Amino acid sequence: MKRYTIYALRLTATVLSLSLSLFQANAQDSSHSYTQKAPRESRISGDDATSSFSALSPALRESTPLQIGPLLFTPSVNYRYTDASNLLRRVGNEQDSEIQNISFNLFFDYQELWSFSYRPAWTYYSNAAFDDTDSHSANFFSDFAVADWRIGFNQTYDDSKDSLVQTGSQTQQETFGTTLSASRQLNSTWYLDLSADQDLRSTSRFSDVSEWSTSGWLRHQASSIVNSSIGLTWGYTDVDPGLNTEYMRFLLRFGFNPSEKLRASLLGGIDSREIDAPGFDKEENPTYNASLQYQPFDYTTIGINLSRSIRASYFSNFNNETEALTLSLNQRLLGRFNLTVSYGEQSSDYLGLLSNFVVGRADEYDSFSVNLSTQLVNRINVSAFYRKNENSTNTTGFGFSSDQSGFSIGYRY
Repeated sequence: MKRYTIYALRLTATVLSLSLSLFQANAQDSSHSYTQKAPRESRISGDDATSSFSALSPALRESTPLQIGPLLFTPSVNYRYTDASNLLRRVGNEQDSEIQNISFNLFFDYQELWSFSYRPAWTYYSNAAFDDTDSHSANFFSDFAVADWRIGFNQTYDDSKDSLVQTGSQTQQETFGTTLSASRQLNSTWYLDLSADQDLRSTSRFSDVSEWSTSGWLRHQASSIVNSSIGLTWGYTDVDPGLNTEYMRFLLRFGFNPSEKLRASLLGGIDSREIDAPGFDKEENPTYNASLQYQPFDYTTIGINLSRSIRASYFSNFNNETEALTLSLNQRLLGRFNLTVSYGEQSSDYLGLLSNFVVGRADEYDSFSVNLSTQLVNRINVSAFYRKNENSTNTTGFGFSSDQSGFSIGYRY
């Protein structure tokens, strides 16, 4: 990855932070209604780069769910075909294969009090070197009021065997993610946001990870346009087999939403972590997540995201420190088609815990994708896509350059 790109954007994020602070000082009080939290995404998840976007207006592409008493039910089914080259079957072994994926999504909503989704999927490879797989994911989310508090609960589950860049092979893993959150309005402009998280990951051949954390935020809602928060996160990571780690994050967060066409957010601070064993030094590193979404025209949206984080690796006694940049463009074409283009760079360093966080393996991962979609008839969407994924590394066997192309067709009731 071209690190100078990330360094330049890191400076941009700093300037954005200062600008938000100056803007907040002059902001006038306005509406202070509580904003409901979005459902939680597990820290251990994968993005599907072939997900299609409907080209039609929101009013046309929204389906009418089935209603069973007070319960709303929305089922959907999707088929995806991919022709892929140079996939890592295992470390140092690249293979070509055609891939067929069939998935269902069952979504239930109960009077906006809780929602539940379940997604089973089956993946078949034409190359016998790969294992055909079935995967299952589920998500439960609830949001409700108790006296002066707004309480949220989110539970996620995922069981999959995907090919991962980090392990260089198909990796069987099972993850559970739990979040309990509580928010309270203290006065006209100040809010208290609390949360507790648990993330569990078990794999067939790599380290199992259990992580617990709790966060507290004091949020100032200066206006409907700008807000700022100061927060503290404590966490503990248990790795089996491997060394356990305790960490603290001291964070600042800003939000800037001057209009429906422009939204920006910035989170940044210091990640301080220490191995839970005698004789090891404390490690402190910056952590941040900055995003900007701009809609210059009615049917054009541009997005940028810059982040830096550190997590337990799949490999015993290693942490994975990642810097990532993502650029995206969403454009409606000819009133019917929707074009999505994205480009990403990711730099991953594997820090050895036994050597006081000295860098071992280092990866530079680049990705590019194009997706064109449309709605054929009511409830049926089709898309065609192309992806290019490339990983350069200082460790033999983990590098690859893969081209993937294909199409998908989906039906949603």
